[in-house]
Amino acid sequence: MQPIEVSRIVMRDVLALERGEEVLIVTNPGEVLGISLSLFEAAREMGGKPTVLVQEAKGTLDYAERAVLEALKSEPDVVISISQKKLGKDPHGLHVGYVGRDGRKYAHIFEKLLHGDRRIRAFWSPGIDTYTYLRAVPIDYGRLRDEAKVLAEILDRGREVHITSDAGTDLWMSIEGRKALKDDGDFRKPGRGGNIPAGEVFISPAVGRSEGTIVFDGTIGLGGESVVPKTPVKVKVKGGFVVSIEGGTEAGRLEEAIKSAERRALEMDKKELARNSWHLGELGIGLNPRAKMSGKLLEDEKLRNTVHIAIGANYDNDAPALNHFDCLIMNPTVEVDGERIMEKGRFLIF
Repeated sequence: MQPIEVSRIVMRDVLALERGEEVLIVTNPGEVLGISLSLFEAAREMGGKPTVLVQEAKGTLDYAERAVLEALKSEPDVVISISQKKLGKDPHGLHVGYVGRDGRKYAHIFEKLLHGDRRIRAFWSPGIDTYTYLRAVPIDYGRLRDEAKVLAEILDRGREVHITSDAGTDLWMSIEGRKALKDDGDFRKPGRGGNIPAGEVFISPAVGRSEGTIVFDGTIGLGGESVVPKTPVKVKVKGGFVVSIEGGTEAGRLEEAIKSAERRALEMDKKELARNSWHLGELGIGLNPRAKMSGKLLEDEKLRNTVHIAIGANYDNDAPALNHFDCLIMNPTVEVDGERIMEKGRFLIF
């Protein structure tokens, strides 16, 4: 299968692109540009109006180019970010903020348009390469959406999640009052978006209500790059916040990445963002049937025998931070209110 064939699937099955719709594709030089041009061609074939903007690669703490932010403000029907690392932050959003039609405040014009105003639909693929695109994107989206629905319903009615693993994870997380989100490749209506490759259900833990030990023995996100640790990284959590990180070289890199986000927030005089640099922001459960361990977080967090925990910003916007570092637990056992939904990486619910 060629990239253009996969891009046609994306435009048809994931985005349901209609004739005349505007598509903004933001990308970087290099391999991601080739994927972006295949999406441009697929959108053009379907009668869309695609535009490609190329900026230098952006890390977790870098700002997007002004031209990119202004293009987003034009409110295209579809926004696609095919980046080596990140789309880039929005300085006005961070320092002033945007208020969406939902009355909530957002730190990026993209988030305001997608979640606050529900004017655009989108997907983003940080760190994608052609091999991943060809393998993990052309999947049965009907089945993925069915499984994601079952899993999301369990989390929605749940109050507490207990995660254990043979490597030493023993973590309790409150999800009381939280709503699960689905990255199920259904980005066909305004207000919907997620990753490509798709394939996870995720939820923000209740603020300050996680306790225990996490042992990350899968891929670790460091903000724009990811590594597979040679020595598992042991993280202690109290009151929802990371209080210690132990392990080898990768443990030190994770701690320094968090401290870097904390320092940047303090330089901006954003004490809340600095404090939340250490908060647990997400529990995600992988569902993609064709995802393989690649060392790239975008794909690895979709693996069916994993869960991932993010350190940093959450998705409910009540614990904002500059960072969001996803880190994997391999072959976990997961219980929701005492109901075992996964045992040593194997689903028990479908």
